[in-house]
Amino acid sequence: MSLDEYIQSLKGYKGFAGDIVCHKTLSPGKAIYASVDPLLKNSFPPLLESLGIKKIYKHQKKAMEMIRNGIHTVISTPTASGKSLIYNLSVIDQLTCDPQSHALYLFPLKALARDQLETVQRLLLISGEQNKEAPQLKAAVYDGDISSYQKAKIRNALPHILLSNPEMLHLAMLAHHHLWEKFFKHLKYIVIDEVHTYRGVMGSNMAWVFRRLQRICRLYGSKPIFIFCSATIANPASLAKKLTGLDVSVVNESGAPFGKKEVLLMRGAEGAARTATALIHSAVHRGLRTICYTQSRKITELIAIWASQRAPSFSEMITAYRAGFLPEERRSIEKKLGTGELLAVVSTSALELGIDIGNLDLCILVGYPGTIMATWQRAGRVGRKGKDSALILIAHEDALDQYFINHPDIFFNMPPEKAIINPWNNVILKQHLECAAAELRLDNLDPFLRDTDIKKAVAELEYSGKLLKSHKGDMWYAARKSPHREVNLRGTGNSLPIFLENTKQSIGDIDRHRSFFETHEGAVYLHRGNTYFITRFDHEKGIVEAKRKDVPYFTKAHSTKFTKIIKQLDSCRVKGTRVGFGILKITEQVTGYDRRLVSNQKSIGMVSLDLPKLEFETQGLWIEIPDYIRDKIESTQMHFMGGIHALEHAAIGIMPLLVMTDRNDLGGISIPFHSQTGAAAVFIYDGAPGCLGLTLQAFKN
Repeated sequence: MSLDEYIQSLKGYKGFAGDIVCHKTLSPGKAIYASVDPLLKNSFPPLLESLGIKKIYKHQKKAMEMIRNGIHTVISTPTASGKSLIYNLSVIDQLTCDPQSHALYLFPLKALARDQLETVQRLLLISGEQNKEAPQLKAAVYDGDISSYQKAKIRNALPHILLSNPEMLHLAMLAHHHLWEKFFKHLKYIVIDEVHTYRGVMGSNMAWVFRRLQRICRLYGSKPIFIFCSATIANPASLAKKLTGLDVSVVNESGAPFGKKEVLLMRGAEGAARTATALIHSAVHRGLRTICYTQSRKITELIAIWASQRAPSFSEMITAYRAGFLPEERRSIEKKLGTGELLAVVSTSALELGIDIGNLDLCILVGYPGTIMATWQRAGRVGRKGKDSALILIAHEDALDQYFINHPDIFFNMPPEKAIINPWNNVILKQHLECAAAELRLDNLDPFLRDTDIKKAVAELEYSGKLLKSHKGDMWYAARKSPHREVNLRGTGNSLPIFLENTKQSIGDIDRHRSFFETHEGAVYLHRGNTYFITRFDHEKGIVEAKRKDVPYFTKAHSTKFTKIIKQLDSCRVKGTRVGFGILKITEQVTGYDRRLVSNQKSIGMVSLDLPKLEFETQGLWIEIPDYIRDKIESTQMHFMGGIHALEHAAIGIMPLLVMTDRNDLGGISIPFHSQTGAAAVFIYDGAPGCLGLTLQAFKN
């Protein structure tokens, strides 16, 4: 059945009567081709013909010529607009002329690097056939999944193009740069793919990784050109500049064609998860290839289970996909999606990025993703190569989802958000200064030390004994040989493996903070449709053990939170109340968990837990609730605590309208009486130690 027939059947289904609030057809767009080929050093028509490409798009030509002229460039265009061809042709053009030179491709996920390797190797092979007198150009992936032998082999016989990820650059290449001297000496291009993902904690860390990278390049005499690829965001050039400290030019007008897209907004009256399950069931029966995005790992697993149960004859063609899966599991799913062996995948944001998963027809969003950028990025995963496709957004109950459901015109006309990073986060800054000093001593002439905040951080590191000052007082050395392993670039803490009970067989991993909520003793851990019962959680030793056990319920942790205002930095009056901003100390403790039936989510009992408190300092804002508001609400016998809790969720929900952020980057606390404010207050804070700059930006707005 065609996609159009599926949409008409959906609109005519009585069970969804009144549920569909908006249906809009986005018209297809034609390609805008370049009038002439780009001015490159080599002629590439045969290379393009081998890829089935007769002409290149106008934006591709513009970007390639900027790169050829030595301009740091960010290409910010929609999914499937040919960004990878821009950097691949530019790099191969340089390598063909100078086979001694190298290029570094950085991808935020290992799967992206491996996905791109095949394309790069094919292009290099074709290029070699056209230039048989030149040495054969080579590419290789360098990540944590290859053996020590393979890593040494790559270092000893350097590929022309090295495909890697932020962690390997930080831990292996910069920390041991003397092993990569030849590579850094002849490094001509650095390609940063999916740069819009470098925001929040990760972006703030990567700003220092890129500064350390440039510092090492200067040591060996190279000055590489940066090429950034981004989804459509409001500030691609300024984000790239904040990440690197370099002036970056932007190409943001796409000439790529796109197919017709049907967009439906649904209330999800029966619940977003139940509605999504019904939509998947209907789609797989019609042979439509479907991707369904969710907001959490647990609901990802549950929808995959429910969809498989509802369509048992297609159960082998429906799967979950999320972070925490083993690498071989993720690659198997990606491959089966690409070949069509799988009809439907239920995923977290892990499949939002540009891994090749073939031509899909239907994208279902279980809840608004949090940003317009992410919404259209996910929608771009279907309908590639000009094919027709559909996007269905099912609203959750929170404020922003309901706002867009009730104001669909605003949804369709919302501009993309800004990506926010905070390189001056004191925790992150000091960690990378220590790493930089371990790589290469700091001295007074180092560009690193020009800023007063950095000088202050160096003094604090010296006082704590992490940096050692020279006798003359003009140089600093790291006290430790390799502090790099204590820095987690993604800001989530170290990952813990989850082992089968009494074995060394891993079934996945989980970050340390999340483990307190999802892998405490008694928790049910869902993995690819199977249930595992957590039998051991040793938070001090970092040990999680589980046993395979079929249970009819899942678990949900409960916690208590409290905040202390360490220092107020600013305040203002808004609509008759006061909003403060400052440094907060957050204390959170998991106190127990709820067991809920998988079939209907009904609670079957609470279990208490005795786990340690989790504490960190960050920045946040707080809204003080005047006593007369409380009196007025309680005098009408309405629920005051429920009201301020709703305000907390609404504030977090609308924050993405002000700054580009994932909801997991934020935290909130509602307190009916806070001793430091002298009244009820709602706190919204950056969910990472040291702060991300998110609530500061929101406060300023």
